[in-house]
Amino acid sequence: MDRMVIDNEAFLSSLKSQKRLRLLFSVLLGASCSTAFAENWEPMTGADTLHQFIAGATAEISLTPGVTAVGKYNVDGTAQIKAWNETFLRRWAVKGEDLVCYSSDEETNCFRFEKNLDDPGAYRSQNVKTNEWVVFRRVEGEEGSFSGKGPGEDDVGGLGTPSAAEIAAELSDPNTSLGSMNFQFDYIAYKGDIPGAGGAEAQRVLFQPSLPYKLSETSNLFLRPAVPVIFKQDVPGRTGGFNSEGVDLGDISFDASLAKTLPGGFVMLAGLAGTLPTATNSKLGLDQWLLGPEAALATVRPWGVAGVLVSHQWDVAGEDDYDTSVTGGQYFYAINMGDGWQINASPTFSYNHEAPSDDKWSFPLAIGVSRTVILASRPWKFGVQYWHYLETPDTFGPDYQVRFSLSPVVKLPW
Repeated sequence: MDRMVIDNEAFLSSLKSQKRLRLLFSVLLGASCSTAFAENWEPMTGADTLHQFIAGATAEISLTPGVTAVGKYNVDGTAQIKAWNETFLRRWAVKGEDLVCYSSDEETNCFRFEKNLDDPGAYRSQNVKTNEWVVFRRVEGEEGSFSGKGPGEDDVGGLGTPSAAEIAAELSDPNTSLGSMNFQFDYIAYKGDIPGAGGAEAQRVLFQPSLPYKLSETSNLFLRPAVPVIFKQDVPGRTGGFNSEGVDLGDISFDASLAKTLPGGFVMLAGLAGTLPTATNSKLGLDQWLLGPEAALATVRPWGVAGVLVSHQWDVAGEDDYDTSVTGGQYFYAINMGDGWQINASPTFSYNHEAPSDDKWSFPLAIGVSRTVILASRPWKFGVQYWHYLETPDTFGPDYQVRFSLSPVVKLPW
């Protein structure tokens, strides 16, 4: 038996040696083929050649299933990228003898082009900033039309796809046509005259989908619910101290509004805001139906966005033992820092007309940072904000708040 084991080991060793030789030969052959294939790409040079290649070209890039980006580069040096139901405006020009550069309000990126000598319909572009290559093909029978598949993770974007910086700026526009699923994770610390108020806290998640209906290039209809899930909420007890409530659904709020972008980069919004008595715990809701008007004004500039939204809600049905009359709102700003980074915040404030004089105002000062990235060809926005309340109800109100946010861009159902 020992002899048979020795012979088998020798046989197996011989087989392994042969496999290693075949593997080495395959690697060398593959490297040789790859080198030969690489040599079949020829750089496209010459200002006139590149201008003729790009001017009037249309690039169709597949992003995710059912989502395509279409870039149109006009002869006059303007360009439009249509993706995720939004249009991104650009300018383009040939730089030197081998570069084509596009510029948006947020950034400038340049590309080199090569053509495949063995396959006349195949081309590829290289982003000078990232050195990443994207292969695309000329559409047969359609002069100036190209198609390809976008890179899975490319924050810089391409000639046919929007960049993370462009997406970030668009998501900050209150009249954006981009659809998104917004998740906000809040931690709130409280203070007040009630004994023990300084140790009270709350933890919740707010889900707010935004699925605008595009009416025109400058107008959108928004129907946005805000669904709060409360994991923990400390509320004053009847006999003193605080009781911790949760996990529960809170009152769902919503708004239905029409937004329009005006000449000069101004945005106006008007509509209705409301609150539904959906709380599963009576201590965490009003048990009333609220309704009232809302309006917003914002300015959108190359550096970013700034604006304010104000609403007022009255109780129109439900519990009639008390009245509700609350003016609420939100101021917001975003400063574009490049590469998808922004300094931004969007804190909410309120003025309770029915509360005692020392308990009417809740108003925070806020700062935050966010980053938009492209993951699996889908834009995602991540952010964190800190709110410090300059005004809060004396009896019991928020002291500070930390918010983490997550917002994937989604395809609209219409």
